[in-house]
Amino acid sequence: MQSDSPIGLFDSGVGGLTVFHELSNLLPNEDLIYLGDSARLPYGNKSPANLLQYANECSSFLLERGVKLIIIACHTASCYALESLKKTLPIPVIGMIPAGIELIQQSNFQNVALLATESTIRSNVYQRALSKQNPSIQVHSVACPLFVPLIEEGLSHHGLTQLIATHYLHPLKFQSIEAALLACTHYPLLQQVIQEVLGPSVQLLKPASRCANNVRNLLLESGLAKQSTKKASKVFFTTESPKRFATLANLFLDLPIQSSDIDLVALPTNKLELNKKFKYS
Repeated sequence: MQSDSPIGLFDSGVGGLTVFHELSNLLPNEDLIYLGDSARLPYGNKSPANLLQYANECSSFLLERGVKLIIIACHTASCYALESLKKTLPIPVIGMIPAGIELIQQSNFQNVALLATESTIRSNVYQRALSKQNPSIQVHSVACPLFVPLIEEGLSHHGLTQLIATHYLHPLKFQSIEAALLACTHYPLLQQVIQEVLGPSVQLLKPASRCANNVRNLLLESGLAKQSTKKASKVFFTTESPKRFATLANLFLDLPIQSSDIDLVALPTNKLELNKKFKYS
C-alpha cells in the first residue's frame, strides 16, 4: 500500500457524494474512487446479513483497485459492517458513526433528534453510544424511509417531499429538540425542507465534514497522505444507470460529471464467493 494510492468510498447511491464533496474540498490532492451501489438501493430496509454482504462486496471491489483507505459513506452500512471490516480488511476503514457522535458531543446538546433509516435506528448503535457518553441525553429517533428513494428519483424539491417530511418530522416540533442529526448521507440533500419543517431554532448536524476531517487526521497519523503533486483523479462507478447517477451527481458536486465518466459495474451476489474475499497480501 502506497501513500499515493487512492481513497475509496462506497454508498448505496449518490448520498455518499456529500462525503466525497467534503473530502475533495479538504484534501484536493488525494485521488478518490467512488462506488454507488444504486442497484441495491435503499440499504435502509435491508437485513443485517445483507448489509454486511453488500459492504464486503463493495470493499472488495475497491480493494481490487488498490485503495489505501476505505470510507463507508453510509450510516446504515457503518452500523452493521464497520467493526467487521476494520477487523477483516488489510487497510484502514472509516465509517460515519463516530463523526455523528462527535458532532453531538462537542455541541453539548441534551435533547436531539436522530433522523435515519429504519435499519440504522433498529441497530441502536447511535442511541447506545450517545447514552453511554451522556446518560441524561434525550434522543428522539425518527425513521424516514422514503427520503432516500425520493432523492434518488431527483424529487428533492418536489411538493410530495415536503408533505412526507412534514409527516415524519412534525411530531418533533412538540419535543423541544435543540438539534437534529442527519444520520444518513443522503439527508443533507433535503436540508432545506427538513429545516423548514423543524424550524430555524433547530440546528442540523451533518457528519460529512467531520468524517472528512477524521480521514485527514488518519492519513497524517499513519503516513498515508499523498506525497505526489500530480493532479488528483476522481473516478466513479455505479451498479445501475450511469446516466441517472450523472444527473443526480451534478446536483451535488461543483464539477460537472458526464455519464461517460461513470463506469457501470456488476458486483458479485453469490454468498459462497465471500469465502474467497479479503485474502490479500
